[in-house]
Amino acid sequence: MSVGLGRLVLVAAAWALAMDAHAAPRDAEAWVALNVAPSLVRELSSHPRFRGESIRIVVFADDRPAASSNAFALSLRNRLAGAIFDTPGIRMAADRAPDDRLDCTASEVDYYIGLQISYLGSDEYRIDLRTLDIADRTWVTGFDLTWQGKLTQSQQQALEQRQADPWFRGARTAPYDPEQSDLLAANLARDLACASLRQTVGEYVVLLESDNDTAAGETAELVRSNLAALAPLQFTDDPLRANAVMHGQSHVVDTGLAQYWATIAPVDAVSDLPTLTANAYVSFEPVEPDPLESLLSSQSVLTAARLIDSGDKGVAMQVDLKRDAVVFFLNHQKHHGLVRLADRDCRSRPQARVLRADETLRKALPVSNVEPDAAATSAAWTLTPQADTYYAIAVSDSETAHLLARHIQQLPQRCTSAVRFGLRDEVLERWLLRFASIVDQRPGHVDWQAVQVRNVY
Repeated sequence: MSVGLGRLVLVAAAWALAMDAHAAPRDAEAWVALNVAPSLVRELSSHPRFRGESIRIVVFADDRPAASSNAFALSLRNRLAGAIFDTPGIRMAADRAPDDRLDCTASEVDYYIGLQISYLGSDEYRIDLRTLDIADRTWVTGFDLTWQGKLTQSQQQALEQRQADPWFRGARTAPYDPEQSDLLAANLARDLACASLRQTVGEYVVLLESDNDTAAGETAELVRSNLAALAPLQFTDDPLRANAVMHGQSHVVDTGLAQYWATIAPVDAVSDLPTLTANAYVSFEPVEPDPLESLLSSQSVLTAARLIDSGDKGVAMQVDLKRDAVVFFLNHQKHHGLVRLADRDCRSRPQARVLRADETLRKALPVSNVEPDAAATSAAWTLTPQADTYYAIAVSDSETAHLLARHIQQLPQRCTSAVRFGLRDEVLERWLLRFASIVDQRPGHVDWQAVQVRNVY
């Protein structure tokens, strides 16, 4: 085609698009259906630039294809993609489904045609249609449309609903969900299968490497099952026959985000067989760190703490010490919060007992009796105990004992068998965090043990 004729075609295309844009409907969805879709069908089927090329309709954000955008933008994208799907002379880059036959060219894209939504202020939005030449990384001039106006209430709601583009599933901004392990495995297997078909060195006899990471190992098993049906790879359980090893690894790259790698690597480091890799991002529910994790009983000061039922004399907590220490007693009531235990005279300062090494101390508790199976040791501090819990805290360092005494003084004191409301919820959490920080300063000098008692009232 001559240069003059090519320019004429581009001018004609730009004029046609401009005429369509001039009559843009007031509703954004109607504009896509009545203006954009017919214009694209006409231009893609007639313009020589796109003949035989692969097209993908996307959502743009910041002038780049967006792996994650919103429900409104994706609905416009889907409407537009459906309208031009059967346009003669072009190829639509196909979505990949787990049960699709292997086609290593189906996802290759020459041009991205995308819609980009921008907020202009005063409830006004602008929607631009633009085309990106992927090979040249340039915008195709004379091939764009623009709409400007207000969105309906339902469109506004859809705009605020975040949604991932399935085409980009596995990208960092559109990771697989934990329950999509089958889709993850299918896509990784396709990528590995295509990589194996591109190499011409030799054949792989693959051994699946065992993995201590249960989740990663299960995903690798799924990848192997999918891969066996897609590519001419041989799998074996015999290490002597294998010339390559397949394994999966998951690396945490951010909070709640991991990158999963599936790799087939030759056993022999000097082998001509290339290493095959595929990767995708996976989201997971991060485990919130326990701020009280450092509060572990070490038995560095306390030998034991147990309940003694003396019948008519009531129930006491008995503690045995390894070395000289100051001992405090606390009670975390199941429904009423954390308090400090005191004698009936209810002194304002925390009651601490000083014991010598190898001595035994008994502290009377506000419990009349304990059934044989109602008491059990507790290994952790918690904001919501499953039962009434009694703590013995032993401190063998005098400076730390003074710090803890001042801190324990903030707790309401329980002097009788009557319930006393203590610290709960956020207030208790702040108290425990400060308690943990004091313990962390001298971990070898602070020890505690606890006993839970069920059905004491």
